[in-house]
Amino acid sequence: MAVLFFSRALHLDSELVDFYALRAEAYIQLCDFSSAAQNLRRACSFQPENTKYLERLTLVLYLQGQCLFEQCAFQEALRVFSQASALQPGRASFRYRCMACLLALEQYQDCLSLVTKEVKLGTTNADVFILRARLYNFFQKPGLCYQDLHSALLLDPKHPQAKALLQMMVDQAQQARQDAGILAVQGKLQHALQCINCAIENNPLDPCLFLFRYCVARSPTWVLLHGPCSSGGSLCLGSLKSSRPLPRP
Repeated sequence: MAVLFFSRALHLDSELVDFYALRAEAYIQLCDFSSAAQNLRRACSFQPENTKYLERLTLVLYLQGQCLFEQCAFQEALRVFSQASALQPGRASFRYRCMACLLALEQYQDCLSLVTKEVKLGTTNADVFILRARLYNFFQKPGLCYQDLHSALLLDPKHPQAKALLQMMVDQAQQARQDAGILAVQGKLQHALQCINCAIENNPLDPCLFLFRYCVARSPTWVLLHGPCSSGGSLCLGSLKSSRPLPRP
């Protein structure tokens, strides 16, 4: 009834700005966020200086986008969140929802670009660095992944996800070192160097890895005498290259 009443009033006088906002509120009560957004856009067009209408519009767009996201309509949700972000570029929450949509759509390169823009804006959110670290790990760029984990831990030294991902990289480095030792014993020194370089990228703070690389490059006989390291890891180099775990939002 409220929608009908406001519609009749606007039919008589289409410049009753407050009635567009009131009709939008009525649509919100009906969970018709699309119609509510249309009415608030109309109100904003009449009074662009009215920040109250703009705030309400972005809130409605957020609710609409969230509903679409929960319905797995990720492409539509991305479109709505992008509109909200364009209206209020200073609100990081809209950009975060866009990132979540891109992850759900498996558009990882686009997501990485958006996260990188967020970092360049000077974010102090450790979760943003962790998300980019996961994306770098997915794209097999352990050096960049490690840098972002370091940045995240500087912002939040006790962040559990950062610690877990860092431990995974240490395990990857250890297994890559073990693979390098096996390859060196087999006389495949070039492949061994590739493995140990991968280990260093995953764990650049381990001096033993640099020593091992020196020994492989300069003194293959040392590797033959000492053999590969005996300590193991949870992820072999082969799986690091072939198995690409999906990043989580």
